[in-house]
Amino acid sequence: MNSGDPRDYTRDEGDGDRLRGILTPDAVPVDLVSAFAGDRVMTETEGARIQDLRDKRGQVFFSDLLYAISHHYFAPELAEGIWNEVLSHKNLLSERLGRDVRITVATLDYLSNITGDMKSFTLMSEAHVAEIVNLSMRDGMTGLFNHSACYELLEVELRKHRRYGVGVGLILLDIDDFKAVNDRYGHPEGDRILIELAATLEDETRDSDICCRFGGEEFAVILPFTNDPQEAFRIAERIRAGAAKLPCSGPQITISAGVAFCDGATRTPRALVERADRALYRAKKSGKNMVVVSDILPRPPELDPR
Repeated sequence: MNSGDPRDYTRDEGDGDRLRGILTPDAVPVDLVSAFAGDRVMTETEGARIQDLRDKRGQVFFSDLLYAISHHYFAPELAEGIWNEVLSHKNLLSERLGRDVRITVATLDYLSNITGDMKSFTLMSEAHVAEIVNLSMRDGMTGLFNHSACYELLEVELRKHRRYGVGVGLILLDIDDFKAVNDRYGHPEGDRILIELAATLEDETRDSDICCRFGGEEFAVILPFTNDPQEAFRIAERIRAGAAKLPCSGPQITISAGVAFCDGATRTPRALVERADRALYRAKKSGKNMVVVSDILPRPPELDPR
């Protein structure tokens, strides 16, 4: 569709629907926008897709980004500037709040409270709203909860701990020497391993446990109603053993894991993550491929966790 306007940036048929506020099949997925904005590490495949979209869409690309999140169409000649302002607003909010603010939240806050562009109601389908909510909490590659969601869900569990005294445990795990895998066998092989390890987490944990991709090759498992070190160790050890069975192009991968629990001195998500991270560091320093429970000596994988 070409209006004859010299500023018409190669619009396609979908742009007409977007101007009317209709979500089209070729709209950019919200999770891809999230990765492009830096909410999480972008995969090599996603990077290639973004570059292809930029090449094909030109300045309309930034209209697509804003539309995917806000369901509100912005002219291409304005959209890039608005997108850059939204990114600055995202960074400002993150700095003020002391945590990573996702692009979906930053965009809607900026357009509603700063510019007023969304003071009037914009109708969204229930499915589109559900997609935004779900994808804003999920890692696009593995489908697990993402870094920001992990902290939010930890806070929910810690509120239960503070109010009712129930236990809360956390497993933080990391693939040993993962950079060498990417360097030698390429990022597609690394991505496959991350996806299969995510599936292993879901297979080897309990229905009540909450599996997250914490960032890069690091994962987290929240253990609600758990304060038994042996139970947490068994769960972490099942994950470690399952990871050792994953098919690989090169040497078998291994993981190290640290486990920590909430107590009177550990009352915030960040404090609990830091304790689990220290236990993970001890596992790495003690030879890798093992589980360390906070304040408990490391147990090598050949020992029976039961």
